[in-house]
Amino acid sequence: MSTYSAPAVKNAHILVVDDEPSIVDFISAALCAGGYQVEGHCDPRAALKSARGKVFDLALVDINMPEMNGIDFSKKLLEISLGTEIVIITGVPDEENLDPCLRLGLTHFLFKPFNESQLIYTIYAALHFKRLRNAFVASSAGDRKGSGYIGVSMSTRDIREEIATLAGLDIPVLILGKSGTGKEIIARDIHRNSGRSAAVFMPVNCAVLGSLAETELFGHVSGAFTGAVKSTKGYIGTADGGTIFFDEVGELPLDVQAKLLRFLDDGEYSRVGEAKISRADVRVVAATNRDLEAMCAAGTFREDLYFRLSASIIRTTPLDERKGDILPLIWHFLDLFGTAKNVTYEISADAASMLIEKDWPGNVRQLKQTLYRISQMATSRKISVADVRRVLGTAGPVAAMTYKDAKDKALEEFDREYLLKILGLSQGSLQQALKLSGMHKKNFYTKIKELGLAMKDFASPRHPRE
Repeated sequence: MSTYSAPAVKNAHILVVDDEPSIVDFISAALCAGGYQVEGHCDPRAALKSARGKVFDLALVDINMPEMNGIDFSKKLLEISLGTEIVIITGVPDEENLDPCLRLGLTHFLFKPFNESQLIYTIYAALHFKRLRNAFVASSAGDRKGSGYIGVSMSTRDIREEIATLAGLDIPVLILGKSGTGKEIIARDIHRNSGRSAAVFMPVNCAVLGSLAETELFGHVSGAFTGAVKSTKGYIGTADGGTIFFDEVGELPLDVQAKLLRFLDDGEYSRVGEAKISRADVRVVAATNRDLEAMCAAGTFREDLYFRLSASIIRTTPLDERKGDILPLIWHFLDLFGTAKNVTYEISADAASMLIEKDWPGNVRQLKQTLYRISQMATSRKISVADVRRVLGTAGPVAAMTYKDAKDKALEEFDREYLLKILGLSQGSLQQALKLSGMHKKNFYTKIKELGLAMKDFASPRHPRE
């Protein structure tokens, strides 16, 4: 019988714990032959003692052992080494065995009896899932070069390309899109990658300026109005040499719009109460979630200002239309929250799937706020389905469904988790996805369409869409 051969992860260190010596020997021999470093134990207590002071990339753990069951062992192992990916070995894949695993955040399973091909594939998929997660976390580090606009979808990649292009062009940029889609992040990326990166980036929320819009933007001199006890530069004067970001620019009053237009035309402006002309060298990036063209038609936004601001336009996409970005965003935010508390947060695959399936009308901002609450209320540093349900208020399927409906739902969740991993592994290559899954092309496309997934959202620049 031929076996599936996947490339081993160089120096990957794997712990095998099973009370049956024949299984430990079989797994150890197969994995060692595949290039992995393996340490096998039949006694879970001895395995825990040996694990202290070591770093295991992955552990294969039997669920039923006389000295200590696999659930309790996994809890103790994660206390020693939170970053270890765990695969549970079980011969009885029923609710009684699986539910405790899922509650702990364990979502990788190897069902007995298994052959070498199944073993190697399971290990490869689990390690690749771990590496993919870690790669996204590493790529989102704050001191890295490039973009803070996180995601793998084609729309997100297109925006990063636009940022890279526009950063070197000292022209106004207008960013359009719904609230919470990352418009300020785009503006900051443009500034950070421009020739003005060493100067100030000045964000201004136009929606809160109200009647003070003119003096806040352009400054005033002492005595210009009641309470003006000293002169101010205003946001524009303060941003001289750098970039100013007008968020919700559609909220500016018409009289202030006229003064902003003049500044965009020649860099000149006057402070309130002063006849003298001032100058400032400022790049303008603006954003709004409103329809400026409709506002121009209605006379509530100056058409000439709209044309001046929109020298180049970037349009963001709602999160519900780029589901492929949710998982990397989850990892990114958990890394941010963990860094702030000097801890490491992780999330199980099924908990992440629950967040991916949810609608996000508030987009990335809502996802971030929700994930923060989940991380603060989680019972451990590995976020489980129960932790997500506690915040989202989502009831378990069995309590509200018939047995058949609950079973169908569980199968659908399995399909989603499995295909998400396959799509991530294949990086947009249909040939690789079909090879890994063993599925027929038509069945594969039908299944991912049913789940609302798309090959293009996982495409790598190295693998053109097929």
